[in-house]
Amino acid sequence: MSEFQKISIEHKAGTSFGLLWKHNKGDKALANVIIMTGMEETSRRYDEFAKYLNNEGFDVYCIDSFGQGENVLPDLSNLGVWPKSGFRKQVQVVDALVQKLRITCLPTFIFSHSMGSFLAQDYIQRYTHHVSKVVLCGSNGKNPATGVGYLLAKMVVTKKNAYEKAKLLNKLMFGNFNKGIKNPRTPYDWLSFNEENVDRYIADPLCGFGPNNSFCLEFLKGLNRLYKRKFLEKIRKDLDIFIISGEGDPVSNFGKGVTALEKMYTKKLKLKSVKSKIYPNMRHEILQEKEREIVFKDIADFFKADLEKKNIV
Repeated sequence: MSEFQKISIEHKAGTSFGLLWKHNKGDKALANVIIMTGMEETSRRYDEFAKYLNNEGFDVYCIDSFGQGENVLPDLSNLGVWPKSGFRKQVQVVDALVQKLRITCLPTFIFSHSMGSFLAQDYIQRYTHHVSKVVLCGSNGKNPATGVGYLLAKMVVTKKNAYEKAKLLNKLMFGNFNKGIKNPRTPYDWLSFNEENVDRYIADPLCGFGPNNSFCLEFLKGLNRLYKRKFLEKIRKDLDIFIISGEGDPVSNFGKGVTALEKMYTKKLKLKSVKSKIYPNMRHEILQEKEREIVFKDIADFFKADLEKKNIV
């Protein structure tokens, strides 16, 4: 098995850090895969998935989000801290990596999860010709409450309380995720049926630490932009998109968001190559469930499909 290497990428906002897993076959890699992680987690949680993709012939890169994973300082002083316009800037960080990878002369694909999937939705609007295949995992479409949430955040977030824990906004944005689970064992049962995964997440100081007010404001600001028609129309019609979710995932509204997102792309925007799959007996983190290799294979097959036939950028 290949082991990860620490990497960094220079961008307009500074330097971001993450991990690289090189494929362990003798021949040249088929393509590059960039992982865009979820909220309050780390690139290291994708080690097993990345190694699976290595065995399928892919080089895998993951740049942690601002204030997460490899970007967190030893004293944790910047844990969960985003810069102003952090949503847009994180998308720019990903594109800086995409641009750097052009030197490999390989196609570059994106796998995105949860928060990362919303960033990826923004990415394919801003940089629609820079990649040709994108997986949106644990995602959703337009939420009518986002605009109201953003207005509320602008009202309650000040310079004084910006980096305090977001008690009100956190409750409004994420407080109901465990609601549909009967007799939950922990506050994070909504992540997966796999109790070992939930326990590891809780035990990790770089996971589940709770958002601050500034993060909530910046995240809502980014979400509020996503579904404006003038930005959606920028997405290339031949972009390959695979939307996946667990049937028990509250972030995707238990699969309904997957259907809505697919419908938006295919019916409203007339994209030609969009497909979806909802996995039974799985919750939000489908890469961490006990039957995760089913998901791994579907993602690898999506990335490998027509790889040699298409003139992929």
